[in-house]
Amino acid sequence: MTVFEIFRSKQNPLHYVAIVEGDKQENAVGVRTSQNLEFLTRVPDDGEPRIAFDPREAKSRIARNGFHAFAVTIEFREHAD
Repeated sequence: MTVFEIFRSKQNPLHYVAIVEGDKQENAVGVRTSQNLEFLTRVPDDGEPRIAFDPREAKSRIARNGFHAFAVTIEFREHAD
């Protein structure tokens, strides 16, 4: 099973980067050692999209670019009766 490592931007808390756990290619190593990113969490690929993270899209982008950059915006909404 693929597991993704998720890193968060230190400058913009809405920006994230995903790489495949154990990937030793240049882009993955660059993400892990970046002074601008901090490790946030690991996400296993169970085949289902999650809020703000789609593993199929991540795999496609990682295959093409070596990493998958994405943004997450959370908006709190009030419920009106």
